Amino acid sequence: MSNNTNNTAKSVPSGYESRPDARAVLIGIGLIVLNGAMWAASDTAAQFLTRTLPPIEVTWIRYAIHVLILFPWLRGGLRGAFHTVHFRYQVLRGVFAALSAITFIIGLNIIPVADATSVTFVAPFVIMGLAFWILNEKVEIIRWVAAAVGLTGVLIIVQPGSDAFRWSALLPLLAAILGAAAIITTRLMPHDDSKVTMVYTGFVGLIVLSFLLPFYWVMPTGQGLLVGFAVGAFGAAANVISIIVYRRLPASLLAPFSYSQLVWASLFGFAVFGVWPTVSTLTGAFIIAASGLYSAWREQRMASTK
Repeated sequence: MSNNTNNTAKSVPSGYESRPDARAVLIGIGLIVLNGAMWAASDTAAQFLTRTLPPIEVTWIRYAIHVLILFPWLRGGLRGAFHTVHFRYQVLRGVFAALSAITFIIGLNIIPVADATSVTFVAPFVIMGLAFWILNEKVEIIRWVAAAVGLTGVLIIVQPGSDAFRWSALLPLLAAILGAAAIITTRLMPHDDSKVTMVYTGFVGLIVLSFLLPFYWVMPTGQGLLVGFAVGAFGAAANVISIIVYRRLPASLLAPFSYSQLVWASLFGFAVFGVWPTVSTLTGAFIIAASGLYSAWREQRMASTK
């Protein structure tokens, strides 16, 4: 799913350089564009797999591959990888992330990947609202206006009140809300690094899904196993790229390029399913991206004046 809703923490440590050199910026931008391609590839593969397997099983496969890829990182440091002073919050974050992934993949079983991806890009505004409500963060009026504009883009995509509207179109929005809750929970764990959070997110999600799996299990074919591996591998790669890049460069600098995922989702959706985004989807996605870009620009400007 969208890298705005299912990544491990995207918080940037206070030690990054305020003015990174041009080469580092170009590499970071390239990696964020690659990150968008990885998420779009994972989501497209997941949508393809939901044609033959239940969404719960597809989500479990994504998590299982993710955890398997984690194990090489844990050699010699298994105890340290699980060491946390925020155990309850880590479990809660893992549950939120798993529910977000489940909801998103169920949505992929019903609506095009480009539509689902576009809707989840309202996640930064949901995070802003939750931060205001739960963390008592101050939010300027202009940011609320930008959030309202972004939500207008969602309404254009899902078209409530029209004959084209289906309640299932709101599933990606629910996934974005649950993903935002996971990010807010991350902010409540200032003493845990991103590796610990990534490990807990993977293992907690896998445990939750393993309890659900027996009720939905269908034996996959050989092709299904290959596609399932692609779902998990692309998603794990996207997570790793996010952690590496956002640790080295400010989020406000990289945020505009994360919208490249919308382009990738459209291209992959057309290449695999022959489905091109509708005019309403393109219009809504443009509005969501424009409001998000404005918010990122304003955040960067305010940070530079402090």
